[in-house]
Amino acid sequence: MLNYSTERKASIAMTIAASIWGLYWVPIHYLEGFGISGISAVALINAIPAIVLLGLTSLQWRDVRGTFGRAAFVGFVAGLGFALYSLGIVYGSVVRTTLLFYLTPIWSTIIGILWLSEQTTWRRWLAIATGLLGLSLLVSGGTNTQIGIGDIFAFVSGIVWAVAATLIRANPSLPLPSMAGTQFAATAITTCAVGYILGAQTPTYAAFASALPIATVVTLVFFLPSVIAIFWAQKRLFPGRAGLLMMSEALVAVVSAALWFPEERLQALQWMGAIMIVSTFFIETMGTPQKKVALKQA
Repeated sequence: MLNYSTERKASIAMTIAASIWGLYWVPIHYLEGFGISGISAVALINAIPAIVLLGLTSLQWRDVRGTFGRAAFVGFVAGLGFALYSLGIVYGSVVRTTLLFYLTPIWSTIIGILWLSEQTTWRRWLAIATGLLGLSLLVSGGTNTQIGIGDIFAFVSGIVWAVAATLIRANPSLPLPSMAGTQFAATAITTCAVGYILGAQTPTYAAFASALPIATVVTLVFFLPSVIAIFWAQKRLFPGRAGLLMMSEALVAVVSAALWFPEERLQALQWMGAIMIVSTFFIETMGTPQKKVALKQA
């Protein structure tokens, strides 16, 4: 059982860490300028922290070998969800991918009720309704209404991530390096496999060598710590709440993409939607904390 202070810290950590991932698309597009495909950029960004974290796990093998199997499974599910999200960014629009992924709170809340016996209050439903209405306003005004392969990847990624969030919440004792390392590895491997099937271009050695330094700095300084923070917070928050707080990523991704790509710039209604997404954080965190029930074992 968590006290209010710990839950509040976890909520803040989740919001900040997710916001960092809202800029995930930036290095992907930047690295494409070095002559590598978006698929290769995703694989590179995720392979580097996977090597670091799984190397750390091997050094602590005596301590973690009893839990590694379960941690690896949870990390694999999380990595699959994130790989699908990454593929959505590569093969679709940043804005549409982000919005479709952030149907996650619906799936997370349903799973949390059925699996973790989560007590869902009117504040949660109000936050979900506000956030989803905000997302609908964000996607309004566009001209592209066709469903592409990137949209399919993004939609499925939200469901898979909701399952992963529930698994993390139901297994709070699993070691973070093992889970996060497996997530990064699963993301890199899955995107490479899908890219191969879809005919993605293999980068040359010179392009790879040029992109490696910047990819290393970005991933180790920003993305690796933020994933650890997300996993730490996810252990302390019910899936529905965590999914809502991660909408900060949607806000950052949509606004930054709108500033970068002229075709994805926000209109007045979309800015209103962005404000509504931010408000879900306050709706969720300003209420009186509810008594938590015991978790069912996964």
